[in-house]
Amino acid sequence: MPKITVKEFFGLIKLLRIDVFFFMSMFSSLLPNIALNQLIQDKYCMNHYSANESVCLRLESSASEYDSIQIGVFKETTTLKMYITIITTIPTIFTSLIMGYWIDAYPNHLRYMLGFASAANVVQNIMVIYQCIHFETDPYSLLYTYLFPILTGSGAIIYTGTFTYATRKTPAKYRAIRFTVLEIFFFATMPTANTLGGHLIASDFWSFGLLRNYVGVYIFSSLGAVLATIWAFVMLNDSDQTVDQQTVEKLDVNLNNVEDGGKEKEEKVGFKQIVADLLKPDNLILSCVRCVFKKRPNNGHWYIISTLMAGFIQNMTYLGEQNIVYQFNQRVYHWDAKQIGYYGSLVMIFFTLGAIVGPPLFIYKMKLHDSAVAIIGIVSVTYCFLVKGLILSPIVYVFMFFGSFAGVLLAIDRSILSRMVPTDEVGKLFAFNSAIGGIIPILSSLYYTKVFQATIDYNPGLVYSLAAIMFIHPLGNAIVLTRNKEKWDLALIAEKQKDNKQESELTNPLLVDPNANKEIESSQKQQA
Repeated sequence: MPKITVKEFFGLIKLLRIDVFFFMSMFSSLLPNIALNQLIQDKYCMNHYSANESVCLRLESSASEYDSIQIGVFKETTTLKMYITIITTIPTIFTSLIMGYWIDAYPNHLRYMLGFASAANVVQNIMVIYQCIHFETDPYSLLYTYLFPILTGSGAIIYTGTFTYATRKTPAKYRAIRFTVLEIFFFATMPTANTLGGHLIASDFWSFGLLRNYVGVYIFSSLGAVLATIWAFVMLNDSDQTVDQQTVEKLDVNLNNVEDGGKEKEEKVGFKQIVADLLKPDNLILSCVRCVFKKRPNNGHWYIISTLMAGFIQNMTYLGEQNIVYQFNQRVYHWDAKQIGYYGSLVMIFFTLGAIVGPPLFIYKMKLHDSAVAIIGIVSVTYCFLVKGLILSPIVYVFMFFGSFAGVLLAIDRSILSRMVPTDEVGKLFAFNSAIGGIIPILSSLYYTKVFQATIDYNPGLVYSLAAIMFIHPLGNAIVLTRNKEKWDLALIAEKQKDNKQESELTNPLLVDPNANKEIESSQKQQA
């Protein structure tokens, strides 16, 4: 195996700078998930139901006489999580609309936006630690800890900013694999955060005499957020640069605002001017809306609208299960926090393997289009939901392996969207997608919470079976996109135009050399 030099190593880090940031920021956000679920449940169990510590510590495997407490705690917890989802997602709609224009107009601000978004997690963690130490406080007091992330729009900024940065740095033909790399980093955070979070909360390290080690989890989460903040400020200093000019020309991007070397021209303006510019109604809302709904050749706007709707349904179903998955695993499989972290990580490893193997296999080996790969991903995730809803036994995790290619879905969706518009509109399109995505957690939380609470006594798997039906529209949309890819895929259209031009030049020498006509006439006269 060839050795990697120090210079090559730092070159690799530079190439993956946004991926490393994405991993650290998502790790710090996901690490407290198990701790938060357990903290809410323990507060309800001990403070509201006045159960003793031994029952609350093993509530998921408690005797049948404690079923009423178990079901009550699970219902109260899922309800509070639903309210957390609502208050954290509604402001995202507003912040996302600001971001769309902001990122496109002032790309060098991106690293500061990403840095402050990660720093918001530190402030939130400090407030949660206070709630842990003062264990007697009402569980609904945890809603106040989300105030700072709400005001900074941290979640939306990290997602939209990261994928906009990657789009600006990557030619269209490589975006599927580039987004897959980002998704791999994202998938890597989930098993890492779940496993570490499950082990930390079960340990006595920094427990402060509490029922579990909530504080230790939030301290580790804060350390990850601090590292992500520093990384964004130091390493993401090229956010105002795009791919080289020759590559941009191939992507059919307007080059009027691009200088030599790919650095966009940006006039230096004052803080007041920037704020006024960002708060203009046309820049705040209309620019993103216009990007989606303006008429495009070959009815391209309808493909965009339909794809956004399909992604909306997919994300609502695919990501929404996080609202009840912890309580579902406790109720159905009787797992504790450590087991949930371990087996949950196992599933994410399956999806990560699918995300790693899928794009190279389907796109580069089998030469399938991105939309065809989306069909494979949708079928896989539908299968996973069906088996999880029908097989109420831990053996279901063996069958989940056959749905591993569900992991390609998120990356492929973003790649498809990025191919529907020129690069200088990607920020607005992703921002609009993030804005409507702000409604997703609300609807998915309402669906999963209410259906799970209504069926927890007799058929808790029904919530997954019904969710599988929702993938009908995304599947139909992917099929239509595959059959009509020459109408909406700008990169494919540009390649075909280039091939047609080259073919015309080969068949008609006059297009290549205007003097060819004189040479042909001269040759004919000599023959005569």
